This record gives sequence, C-alpha cells and structure tokens, in this order.
Amino acid sequence: MNWETVITASLAAIGGSGAAIKILGDRLLLKQKAKLDKEILELQNAFSMGINSHMATVIFDKHMAFCEEYVEAASKALYALIQEGVKVSLLDAREFLKIRQKWSLWLTREIEDKLDRFEENIAKIGGEAQVLDANGDPPSNEKSIKTVIAELREVLATERISVLRSELIVRSSEKSTPIG
Repeated sequence: MNWETVITASLAAIGGSGAAIKILGDRLLLKQKAKLDKEILELQNAFSMGINSHMATVIFDKHMAFCEEYVEAASKALYALIQEGVKVSLLDAREFLKIRQKWSLWLTREIEDKLDRFEENIAKIGGEAQVLDANGDPPSNEKSIKTVIAELREVLATERISVLRSELIVRSSEKSTPIG
C-alpha cells in the first residue's frame, strides 16, 4: 500500500468521502498533466531534431544544390530557344540527363516522374509544337520563361520545401526558447 491509498482510506473511514474523491481527482489530473507534458516535450524534440539534425540539413542542401544546377540548365536551354527561335529540331536533353544522373541519389521517384514530364514539355517548345497563351497568341519570350520556371519550381517543390523549412526553424526556436 502507498501513502495515497492510506490517506484516502482513512478519510473515507472518518466521513471524508468528498475529500477522498478530491484527492483521487487531483491525483488523476496530475497524472494526465504529466502525460501531456511528456507528449509535448516529445513533439518539441521531434521538431528540434527535424530542423537541427545533420541528415535533414544534408538532404535539404543536396536538394537545393540539384535545383540550382537544374534551373541553370533549364535557363540556358530557354535562352538558346529565345536566341534561335522556335525550330523544328527538338531540344537536346543531354544536359538535363547529366544533372539528374549526378544527383540521382537525392531525387525521389515522384520528382523523377515530374521531371520526365517537364523535359518532354520543354523539348516540345523547341520542336514543332506551337505554344500559345490563353488568348491564342504566341506568348512573349519573357512570359514563356516565367511560365517554365514557375512550372519547374512546382515540379521541384522548392517553394514548398523552403516554406516548410522556415516554419520548422521558427517552431524549433519558439519551442527551445527557455520559459522565464
């Protein structure tokens, strides 16, 4: 028997059933609070580990390095299309393939599939496909480049990943700030 059981039994015996219920209720609340505090601490630790772990940092850095190199190649390809104009021969995708092979360890299957579709679409710009805007007119070179780069950002999820990383940093710093 522990002291709480002895006190509860003694109070109940001398007519303190209300006090016994209160003591038991308080004990139950304390256990629930301790359990909740532990869960919150585990969540804070998970956020902190997610943002501060070496693996998370490496994965983020590798993905962003791939994105930068890939966007540079896409920009060069678009620039060549602008300089040469729309031509009958398809765009040479060897540079894209080289970059993807170099970074293949860090690319997910989902990104690979999306990049396949992106490369097919960009190759069509250099081929026979006529690109038209919503009004049925050929878009300006600047608008075409912005559209392609926006699509590439979506494919690579760079904006979404950057926002997520920023949110994790903010949450981690808020959770790790000592409460005073």
